[in-house]
Amino acid sequence: IASSLPPMTQKAAAAAESTTAMRKDNNIYNQTATPDETPILIKNKLAEFELALDDVGDKEKRCYLMAKEKGPDECNDAHKLIFLRCEVFEVDRAVARFVKYWEARVAVFGEDKAFLPLAVDGALKDDMESIEVDYLQVANKTDPDGRAILLFDFNKEGEDLSSESLLRVVWYQAHVALTQESCQQRGVVLYVRCVDRFTDWRPSLSKKIAAAARGILPIRLAGIHFMQPPSYITLILAVVRPVMGKKLRNRFYHHSGSVDDLLKSLSKFGLGDMDMLPTMFGGELTSCL
Repeated sequence: IASSLPPMTQKAAAAAESTTAMRKDNNIYNQTATPDETPILIKNKLAEFELALDDVGDKEKRCYLMAKEKGPDECNDAHKLIFLRCEVFEVDRAVARFVKYWEARVAVFGEDKAFLPLAVDGALKDDMESIEVDYLQVANKTDPDGRAILLFDFNKEGEDLSSESLLRVVWYQAHVALTQESCQQRGVVLYVRCVDRFTDWRPSLSKKIAAAARGILPIRLAGIHFMQPPSYITLILAVVRPVMGKKLRNRFYHHSGSVDDLLKSLSKFGLGDMDMLPTMFGGELTSCL
C-alpha cells in the first residue's frame, strides 16, 4: 500500500510510523526517571523541603521571605511541589533552586510586581505588547509523553521591545506551561526559530534566558530543537552553550530541509507528525493562546 502513495505522502507516513514507535519509549531524552507519586511521598517530601528551607539563612532567602509575606499564594505547597518535581524529589536541589528562583523573580519583575500572580492581569499587565508578538508561545498540545511544547521565535528580537520585557514574557510562558501537571513531571521541549538577521540577535538576553532555564525556573528542559538553523548557528551556540551546562547542551538538536525532512528528523523524538510540527515550519501545531 505504501508504495502506491505519492513520495511526499510515503515520507510523512514513514515519519508517523517512526513517531508511533518512539511513543513506546517515554524516556527518549534520557531524563532521570520520575518516582511514582503517592500522597505519602508528596507529604513527606514537602515536610523535608520545609526543614531544608528552614536551614537556609534569612539573608540568602530574603526574597522568599518577602514573597511569603506579600504573596503567600505564590509560594505555597503547590508551588514548592513544582520545584520538587523539577529536581525529581531531590530535596536539597529543589530548595536551592527555589531560593534562587525568588531572588531572580524579584530581579526580573521588581519588588512591586514580583509577588503578584504571573498573569496578564498581574505581574505582566504592562507587557502585553511583548506577549502579543509571540516571542515565546506554549503549544496547544503536549508531546506524546506529556511534555509541554514551547515555540521560541528569536526572530522577534528584531521588534522594538525591551529585553527586560521579553525576559518577563519568558517567565510568564514558562509558568503557563507549568499549569500542566505532566509538564511539571516530564518537562518541556523547545522548538527554536533563530533570527533571520544576525544583527537582530540579543546575546545578553539569550544568556539570561539560558541561565534561567538551567537553574532558576522549575522546568525540566528535555530537548531544544533548532529548526532550519542559519549558517551562523555556531556563533549563537558558542554564547549559549557555556551558560547551559554540560547536561543541557547535550540536548541541542538541529533539523533542516523540507517538511518531510523535518518530520523524519523529528520522528526520533516522537515529533514526526504534522500536528507536532509548528505552523511556522510548515506543520499544523499552533499555540494555546
